[in-house]
Amino acid sequence: MQRLTLSLLLVVLTAVVGLGWGIDRWYNTQYADEEDPAVSAYKKIGSDIARLIDAGAPTRERLTAASLPTQLTAYADFPLPDDVQKNFETGAPLLLKSGDQVTLHFYLARQQQVLSFTLPAELNYENDNALRWLLTLIFYGGVILMVLIWLYPLLSRLALLRKTAQAFGAGDLHARIAADKHSYIQTIEQDFNRMAQRIEQLVDDNKLLSRGLSHDLRTPLARLRFGLDVLEEANLTAEQQQNLAHLNRDLIAMESLVEALLNYARLEQATITLTTRSICLAHFVTQLHSDFYPEVELHIATAAQATCLQGDTEYLAMLIHNLVQNALRYGRGRVQLSVLQSGNQLQLCVEDNGSGIPEAEREKVLKPFCRGTGSQHQGRGHGLGLAIVERIAQWHGAELLLTESAELGGLSVSVIFAGKR
Repeated sequence: MQRLTLSLLLVVLTAVVGLGWGIDRWYNTQYADEEDPAVSAYKKIGSDIARLIDAGAPTRERLTAASLPTQLTAYADFPLPDDVQKNFETGAPLLLKSGDQVTLHFYLARQQQVLSFTLPAELNYENDNALRWLLTLIFYGGVILMVLIWLYPLLSRLALLRKTAQAFGAGDLHARIAADKHSYIQTIEQDFNRMAQRIEQLVDDNKLLSRGLSHDLRTPLARLRFGLDVLEEANLTAEQQQNLAHLNRDLIAMESLVEALLNYARLEQATITLTTRSICLAHFVTQLHSDFYPEVELHIATAAQATCLQGDTEYLAMLIHNLVQNALRYGRGRVQLSVLQSGNQLQLCVEDNGSGIPEAEREKVLKPFCRGTGSQHQGRGHGLGLAIVERIAQWHGAELLLTESAELGGLSVSVIFAGKR
């Protein structure tokens, strides 16, 4: 950032000082010695009249012939700076401007007076106003141009950083910013690359862990399952059968946990294999309800029946299964599944009549392995259902909302999709 600040300061100073000096020097070279022809003519006429008057010619006739507002002033009442005074006393005419008025003054040495002429109002001594405006525009335009030239490589690198970040966020974990020693934001690019490298390593470790779980845990669990099934066929005492039931229950919990872990881990790899097609959400939900959850209340809005969305059927089914199973697990026997239409948006809503989730905990329960602190959540599930739902919703560009159900009183989970007719 220090390099960025210093380079910007240098460019601005160079543009302002360099352009200002260059334009001023060019103007002085081209136009400093030029004088308006009308002013030169008035100087010549005024010099002749002043010389005649100073030589004793009739004053009134000469002033009348000038056809200009004139005035005679005692030289003692006409103060001037020393350097201007010396030049004035040599006979050089003095041109002064005050506001919009331009006056010519001539020194009458014999009479110790100053003859003054007021030039016509339409005469603009600074007749190069258009040129001055043009030079001003050139100055500011040059400053802006130099700043834009300086900004171009910075904006290019920022665009590259944005493009790389988008690619990385979309699942291309190998995306990096090519090094450029001339970049203004070289340190930021290096920090981004280091961050991307660490994230890629963490994701690779997570995938390695999921593969290890799949191989190292499923196999011994399958052996344990086979052994318990064999024991169930043996003649066991009542106490042994009770212990076997406890082992069987624990094994089911372990199998459920391993399956949940593997399902969540597989989502990390699904970001680059998600295949979407046009899906009528109302028909899709109706089919899942008929096949798996006939005991759940179903409500399909009439307007939603003709609206489709772009989605992956496999992962949308996983999303709905997780929502409904969570509602069945934590509710008190009543669950409602709805598909609603609001403008161009489709809303999938699952509500239950359970204790719900406090507002302060709703963001926390979307994280893996996090469950509510209420007693109704203790010992139930693994804290992965809503985390999986949020991940799938993100892939589909949907918004996930957790609120209190106005009708059932428990938790209401809404997934809002962008619909397409």
